[in-house]
Amino acid sequence: MMKVKLSTEAIAAIATDCLIVTYCEDQDTLKGHAKTVDSALDHRISQLIAEKEIKGKFGEVTLLHNWGKIPAKRTIVLGLGKEAELTVDKVRDAVGIAARHAQKKGVRNLTFGVADYYVQRSLWNPVDIVQSVVEGVELGTYVFVGYKKQTDPVPAIEEFTLVVEEGMGKSAVEAGFHRADVMAYSTNLARDLVNEPGNKMTPAILADRARSIARNHNLEITVLNKAELEELGMGALLGVGQASVNEAKMIVLKYHGAPDSREVLGLVGKGVTFDTGGIQVKPDEGMGEMKTDMAGAAAVLAAMDGIGALQPHVNVIAVMPTCENMIGGNNLKPADVITSFSGKTIEIVHTDAEGRLILADGVAYAKHLGATKLVDVATLTGSVVSALGHAATGMITNNEEWIDEVKVAARIAGEKMWQLPNFEEYQEYIKSDIADIKNDAGRPAGCIQGGIFIGAFAEDTPWVHLDIAGTAIVDKDRGHHPEGATGVAVRTLIQLAIRFGGK
Repeated sequence: MMKVKLSTEAIAAIATDCLIVTYCEDQDTLKGHAKTVDSALDHRISQLIAEKEIKGKFGEVTLLHNWGKIPAKRTIVLGLGKEAELTVDKVRDAVGIAARHAQKKGVRNLTFGVADYYVQRSLWNPVDIVQSVVEGVELGTYVFVGYKKQTDPVPAIEEFTLVVEEGMGKSAVEAGFHRADVMAYSTNLARDLVNEPGNKMTPAILADRARSIARNHNLEITVLNKAELEELGMGALLGVGQASVNEAKMIVLKYHGAPDSREVLGLVGKGVTFDTGGIQVKPDEGMGEMKTDMAGAAAVLAAMDGIGALQPHVNVIAVMPTCENMIGGNNLKPADVITSFSGKTIEIVHTDAEGRLILADGVAYAKHLGATKLVDVATLTGSVVSALGHAATGMITNNEEWIDEVKVAARIAGEKMWQLPNFEEYQEYIKSDIADIKNDAGRPAGCIQGGIFIGAFAEDTPWVHLDIAGTAIVDKDRGHHPEGATGVAVRTLIQLAIRFGGK
């Protein structure tokens, strides 16, 4: 693990493998630590700027060797784009890019300085800027080692030093520092879970990981096995998982942080650890990516790890229905009717609309356990990618006040989310002639169909659905996301718990 520490030492006096300083394309002169380092380097940075070799474009990385002029061996000049358009989210992305570049160059010790001018902007404060920088480094340098035999050591930054000025306030700096460390660790935990191959992340293995997290943070845990699910009548979860040799599990974690409150935040995550599509099998192209169909459960589980570490004043129930959607002689079939935990009957129109089925039992069970507000997270539909691409998570709700809370949490966390409509007319899509509800109505409004199906099991309980099918993975390095799983929604859920506890 990377060691992360704070320092108030003069940045040009620090012995490190590499410094990162910043420059914006619309700046007249270098500022803060960049100006200090430039002077110590006999104005080499200024000269490169004058010669247009350094332009300050967002994400631009220029690596300089210092040749003994200062104790640091190298300096990265990081472009931040236009200063007027700079946000803490852009800082997180840019720092992630620079740190990843340094890591690939073999840097073991990395140093970044936050000067006072960063926090003089009216919308910024020391907590936010410190958090964004630390998250950028820890998230941007994430590597999933996997199972390939390594002949050479995997590049890794062993130590990151954040240089801060004393005027920024010790308590604020330490708060941002600690929160960033927890948020990044939990997000990287989710990435690990999602990046695992399907045979290394079965429902039973995911349950074991949940038990480990529960032990680490003294959380209450229950894992319901097949017999217990049958006794409870969880026909939707059991139906999806019945063709697999790996039995379905219902994983439940509870955090009791506010014994004086009756309010309980319910987090529900889709945990299909591999999805073939069932008897209506998916195309073979891209089938391997279906190991990531448990990214919702990974987000919820990792958020509970973060909540357990931060100990906010809040009560949280996390419910993760987990199974494999495989192919066998006992598959669910189109036109089958099953009975869910809630008692509602469901007509199966398409076996690849399975995530909403297991979430039906998950959401209803979270309510049964006492959740008063609900958020479900799922790689639910390909159609959300058609609607929003890979830039934003889709949202749908039955309660505008509650979704506003989730939006604020997402904005603070720096995760882009966009609300989809839940008009009464859309209810026609889930009406069935032979059951209480059906799980698919074809292509129109597919992501909305999936959302309102789950909402039928939330009923009157305030509920928000997050469709992360477009944001759970990236196909190449982007900002603070290395290629692969992103850990999307983890930071939003932790932030939501913190805000929920403060209400």
